[in-house]
Amino acid sequence: MPSSSASASASAAATGSASASTKGSSKPSTFQPSNQLLTADFTATTQTVDGKPKGRNASGRNWKLRPQKRATTIVTKVSTNNRSKSWEKRKAEREAQKAAKEREKELREEMRQAAIAKKERRLENERRRAENEFKNAQKFAQNLGRHADTKMKAMSKKQLRQIKKTRMNNKTGVVEYVSPYAK
Repeated sequence: MPSSSASASASAAATGSASASTKGSSKPSTFQPSNQLLTADFTATTQTVDGKPKGRNASGRNWKLRPQKRATTIVTKVSTNNRSKSWEKRKAEREAQKAAKEREKELREEMRQAAIAKKERRLENERRRAENEFKNAQKFAQNLGRHADTKMKAMSKKQLRQIKKTRMNNKTGVVEYVSPYAK
């Protein structure tokens, strides 16, 4: 009989009634036996679409949401998706979007025109600078004459850097300075 008393004390210890009361613990037991049946209404947890039962997924995974197949059901038929805007609101938004695009196009065109004007002004300044340089250099120009090759060979590097050669630009018809060794 010692085995039966050991099993009785083990079951009492498992339930916590005999051992807990003898030790003087004031906490109630939180242990629940595993053979207790759960009673609940599981039909209330089925998902519905506009009050109608949704049905099962093909995969059987009931936590997955079924996607709506048609655009019409997405927009208006299902109450959760029934957030469509009124025609006036959509029209007003479309007009605002169109106005914003027009303004953006205008700004882009203004920036393009400003860039073109800046480029033209820069080219004009470069042309005037070259003309003025040419006019100024004509005052101090030297004609090397027939013996240019011997004179140039006798010059120092610093003097050679000062030499400028004029040439007519075929595209613009303007006389411009080029390097003396340019082809």
